[in-house]
Parts: sequence; C-alpha cells; structure tokens
Amino acid sequence: MKRRFVLGLILLLMLSGVTVQAAPERIVSLVPSVTENLFALGVGDRVVGVTSWCDYPEEASSRTVIGDMGNLNMELLISLEPDLVVGDSGLVQSALDRLEELNIPTFVVNPTTLAEIQTTLIELGEVVGAKERGEELAQAMESRLNELVDSIERTSRTRVFIEVWNEPLMSAGPGSFMDELIVLAGGENIAGDASTPWPMFSEELVLERDPEVIILTCYNLEEALSRPAWQVTTAMQNGDVYEVNPDIYARTTQRLLDALAEVISILDAAAQ
Repeated sequence: MKRRFVLGLILLLMLSGVTVQAAPERIVSLVPSVTENLFALGVGDRVVGVTSWCDYPEEASSRTVIGDMGNLNMELLISLEPDLVVGDSGLVQSALDRLEELNIPTFVVNPTTLAEIQTTLIELGEVVGAKERGEELAQAMESRLNELVDSIERTSRTRVFIEVWNEPLMSAGPGSFMDELIVLAGGENIAGDASTPWPMFSEELVLERDPEVIILTCYNLEEALSRPAWQVTTAMQNGDVYEVNPDIYARTTQRLLDALAEVISILDAAAQ
C-alpha cells in the first residue's frame, strides 16, 4: 500500500516531544469503493466531495460531485479545501499525481485481493482517525470469509466464465478479485490462465472451454442469451447464465463478500 502524506496533514505538538497526527476533517473521495469504505469507517460526515459514480451508501449522493473518475473537476475539488483526498492508483493515478503537484494531501490505495481490502480498511481507518473501526471491519470480513468458504460442500470445481464486458469481450484473469471470488467459491475460472488480470477474451476460447456457468456483470442478459454460437455451451443448455449487480463484484469493499456468497449460491444451484 502506497501512502503519501503532506505536511499539511500533520499537526506537530511540542508537548513532551510527542508527534500527533490530526484526523482529517474535509475528505474527498475519487472512487466509489473509497467512498463506501469511508462511510463504513464511520467518517462519512467528513466526506465533502465524491464522484458521480459514488452511489453507495445513499447518503453519499448528497455530497458535492467533482466529476467522474475519467473527468475530475480539479478546480471544484480544490475549492472544497480538502485536508485529505483518497484515491485508488489503479483507477485515478493521473489525478493523484496532479494533486501531489498541487501539494494537496493524498492517501493512495490499490487493493487487488480480499486480504488487501482488509489491510486497506485498517490503514485507511488509521489515517482518518478510525483505527479501531477499521480493525473491526477487517476482522468481520475475515470471519465472514471463513464462514462462507467453510459452507461449501461440493467435491468438484464448476467451470465458470465471468463476463466483465461484452464489446469487446472481456473477462477476469489471475490477479483480479473476481478471479479470487470464483476460486474461493469452488469454481474453475476458464480465464484463470490469462496473461493479465482483465484480459480480452475470444468467443472461440469460451466455446472451446465450455463454461458450465456464465456470470454477466454488465447488464446484458438478453443480448448474451441471443448469441447463436454460445447455445452449445453447457451453461446455455442448462440455463446457468446469471446477470448480477456489477457494483458488488467490481468495488473493493466489504460487499465483495456479498458477491462471494452469491457465486457460491450460483455454483451450488448449477451442481444440482
């Protein structure tokens, strides 16, 4: 986890030679997952700016919108006078670089696994003055993860294709949290040997590897079901094609465990 601290975020007290870090009072979030985690940490009241995609929890929609992740309004962001801006380097690195140039305090996250999400909650909690809450959330994630994995009773792995996007066809490969969800749920990701975490994937390879379950994360069930060539797949023939809420699968928050629970349920149904 990469941290960037600016002196404006640090309050130095010369009493007894102790250094105290002041908790930020005006926080701007650059990505939906960060917004969700800040509210989960109990500091949502200090969040003054979010992106247009930050729609969870509902309260986040009442904050000032500073654009979307691909088009941030830096002038508006600066006008909010944040004492901390939090962003994911995997999504908004250029914006974070620009903020650093402007000497605006930033904290950078980039979790790619469930374990790293737990670490993020602890470290972000510490930065915003909610260390104990961060530790509680991380422990709760660990407990629920263990319960979910322990609940699996299947003896064989189901072949799964998770469709992240349809045009062009994109899936989730090794190093992605979606791949981790499939494996933890007892499935075999047919894109698990891809060379990147988010690979383009050919239709021919999908048909060759014959998924038993297809999970769609881009609200395209009708279009997917109408693909002539895909009708030969086991998933299509058995009706095991599922359209899911992409937010819980794509955001690095506690809700990834909701996605895991759903994948486990899907694979259990397909195995019957």
